[in-house]
Amino acid sequence: MVLTAYLSVLMGRRSAGLVALVRIHSWVALSGNASIGKCLASDSHFLDSFAVAAHCRTVKEIVLVLWEAPSSPWLKVNTDGSVIAGHAACGGLFRDSRGSFLSALCYNIGEASVYHSEVLAIILSMEHTSFHGWRNIWLESDSSSALLIISNSSLVPIMLRNRWHNTRSLGIQIISSHIFHEGNCSADRLANMGHTMQGSVWLNVLPSELHLDFFRDRLGLPNYRFP
Repeated sequence: MVLTAYLSVLMGRRSAGLVALVRIHSWVALSGNASIGKCLASDSHFLDSFAVAAHCRTVKEIVLVLWEAPSSPWLKVNTDGSVIAGHAACGGLFRDSRGSFLSALCYNIGEASVYHSEVLAIILSMEHTSFHGWRNIWLESDSSSALLIISNSSLVPIMLRNRWHNTRSLGIQIISSHIFHEGNCSADRLANMGHTMQGSVWLNVLPSELHLDFFRDRLGLPNYRFP
């Protein structure tokens, strides 16, 4: 009787385990087939085991992202903002028509939103431009919403509006463009570096952390944006 009871328990556990596996398989198949996400071709065998139809990426959906040097006398500054656990920082990288490093900035902002940090990066870049006596600046960011402040000042956060209007009166000629995050890696690294800084820091030497991304841009090597 003891052996019979033991075998019954084992069979019950096995049955419960099989039921759980069937349920998990069904849930994965249901959610997987409802998804519109893309996968790699190498994932097909794994998806087949769950009866999930594979939606593979196609070459035409992969976007080529290239950083473009400005034409003289324009200088380009790529900006970015970063927020980690509610703590914000921003950065900007200045380059000339040959893609050469001019200077860079990092700023530890404190508590702020991503949008605030993106806008402040643009304002700081304009102040830096005026300080060096430059007059033609090409602002580039991966935040299309932050770039809208150039044509619509009402989008500037209230705490930054006075500073924004002051920079607009500096007589700087401005053009702007949006670039995908994959082409804005140097500015992104500067923004992340800002979290380790105290206040605002101006850099006259290219940081070693930027070497790889910086020289990829200067050599015209592409980055890719996957769907």
